[in-house]
Amino acid sequence: MAEKKHPNKVLRFLCTMYLILSLIVQWILVWVVQVLFIVVSFPFTTSEFRQDICGHIFRKVSFVGMDLLNPFWRIHVLNKFPNVTNKKVIVMLNHLSGADPFVSIRSLLPRDGTWIAKGGLFRVPFGGWALYNSGDLAVHFRDKKTSFATVKGTVGPMMENARRRLRRGRMLCVFPEGIRNMNPEGPLNPFRLGFFSLAVDEGATIVPLALSGTEKLWPRGSALMDAADAYFSFGEPVDARNFKSAEELSQHIWNVMTELREKHPDRVELHARRTKAQAVSSAAPVS
Repeated sequence: MAEKKHPNKVLRFLCTMYLILSLIVQWILVWVVQVLFIVVSFPFTTSEFRQDICGHIFRKVSFVGMDLLNPFWRIHVLNKFPNVTNKKVIVMLNHLSGADPFVSIRSLLPRDGTWIAKGGLFRVPFGGWALYNSGDLAVHFRDKKTSFATVKGTVGPMMENARRRLRRGRMLCVFPEGIRNMNPEGPLNPFRLGFFSLAVDEGATIVPLALSGTEKLWPRGSALMDAADAYFSFGEPVDARNFKSAEELSQHIWNVMTELREKHPDRVELHARRTKAQAVSSAAPVS
């Protein structure tokens, strides 16, 4: 008997083709517009100003192509970005999918920030060049499979660049887990301490942003994307000056993001299914 095809196979193929073509068009368009802006504005603007505007160009075009005009991905922002008076702001997100940076943009609009991204992405034609023009910062990993061990001597300069951006009021967008969660239905990964140390040193404000469901948009290890819902929710701003250490601050943010995520509709549904399955299993007669 012929193997039965997955019922979503055709839909996933269409979704993948749409998004790949959309990305190609977006990245070429973004890079061309960025270069034109840099050339025209170079004589009378600073490099920081040009980077910031290029970042806005990149994220706004990405929002239109990957979110607003995307018929496959449904993004739900459950509450608004909180009011923050501190000019030093770090947005921290949990990490589930390669789609996360694209679909997070809606929740941050009209704001933009410097994103911390995997170094390999900066080598992608047009898209990587656009990241560079935007002043985004690269983390260079040694192990491509786990993406955890960094190349010696690269983290310090990257953190100093992040510090300079923070001091001039440029928002940072960080995935403190460091890698995508390989068990998206389970707990968050432990957080890496680098940006928590920076927040404590600089007296920054951390804005927690919990996300869920993005692992279904772009499943890890799969060549095909999928149509699905993703959810985002902000926590209250957290003043790093109220914490004595990066470890204490990290644990607090982990707890806040975990609590936020567990209130998302998809997480509530997941726990309900698990409870029902356990009840059925307990009620089954023992043979």
